[in-house]
Amino acid sequence: MSETYKPFYYGGLDRHFTEPKNFTDFCDDPRPDVPIDVVACRTICLTVYQELVILGQRTGRRLTMRGCATTLARKGIYNHTLALFDRFDVCRDMNAADLFRHEVRGDSQRVRVCSCLGDRCNHTSSPLLNVPLLIFIFLFSLLR
Repeated sequence: MSETYKPFYYGGLDRHFTEPKNFTDFCDDPRPDVPIDVVACRTICLTVYQELVILGQRTGRRLTMRGCATTLARKGIYNHTLALFDRFDVCRDMNAADLFRHEVRGDSQRVRVCSCLGDRCNHTSSPLLNVPLLIFIFLFSLLR
């Protein structure tokens, strides 16, 4: 989650979302040279972008949440909405209330939701890419 979410998370969002591995602004704009903790998703990975609005004024700042579709929100994601993301890597704009299952469904801010399928597909590098190289080095060392 974006660093800006941290006070909101501990101020009440923790009732709705699982605790992230990181509160970092590198979540907003991941870079391969900056290591951040990741989670392996068995299903769809989601990235949720929310524009930061203060007193009705857009700040130009974007907040980001990344995580697995099955564990990002404590009460889950609506199945009919999740079905929009389960076959292809896609981004859609929608109301947050149409995405997350929460007991309060009042006015809802628009969010941009991007999905991807596959290991660490939401813009982080996978350490598994080096496994073939490690196997090759191991086998080569046995031949010596």
